[in-house]
Amino acid sequence: MNKRKMQFVPVSASTVTRFLLWIAGALAVTHAIVMVLWFTDVLPVDRWLYIAIFDLDEEESIGTWFSTLLLFVAGLLTILTGRLAAPDGGRWARSWSLLGAGFILLSIDEVAGFHETVNTLVKFVHWTAFGAAAVVLSALIFVPFLRSLPARTRKLFLIAGAVYVGGAVGVEAATLYHEQNDLLNTLGYNLWTAVEEFMEMAGVILFVRALLSHIEVELGGAAVWLELGSKPAGADADAPSGAEHTLRAVPDGSAAEQRSPAA
Repeated sequence: MNKRKMQFVPVSASTVTRFLLWIAGALAVTHAIVMVLWFTDVLPVDRWLYIAIFDLDEEESIGTWFSTLLLFVAGLLTILTGRLAAPDGGRWARSWSLLGAGFILLSIDEVAGFHETVNTLVKFVHWTAFGAAAVVLSALIFVPFLRSLPARTRKLFLIAGAVYVGGAVGVEAATLYHEQNDLLNTLGYNLWTAVEEFMEMAGVILFVRALLSHIEVELGGAAVWLELGSKPAGADADAPSGAEHTLRAVPDGSAAEQRSPAA
């Protein structure tokens, strides 16, 4: 039976953060440039379809895809961090899972537009009012969990949350004037969109940074791999039989000695 050696790719919190922020910044700047050129009639095209892919406010755009991916990865990484922090289902395991599920739900909303549906169903209240209420309720629910975190992680979580909510709810509320006065198809509103979407992306990126830093500093690092395949002969008798799809995480200190059980 051939032995397969595990290959590890080190991930640095600071490197990942810089890389993702560069992408988010490039998307926001591109959006702003395209909007200026469009509304000043400089672009050699006369159909919005040709530039919609660069519009951060469009669901079918590169920016929306990136934001959706960020939120989804943040959700999975949050759940994984919870598994690492409480491998035996400790006191806060459910809080980590609930927080991760929240990010995954936000990633679905990014393309499904649940918050926009609220505007359609409830005419007399803008969705930002419900969003602000949800933020306050979530904050109250997670206060004990936040207090249990190390000071550095708690601080990074709060900064990331403030940046994200500031964009998603704050800037959105600040642009209600444009919506109420039918000014959505203007350069001013579309430049505000760049600010809003960049703050949302930056908030999620900072949250990812907080998670990676927490794993590096507080949990001593970790190694993660995905096992695909059937249980080999001689495997642990307690392991599930048949096809296995297992996500494993181990402390980084012992990762170098690990071998795939499927080897």
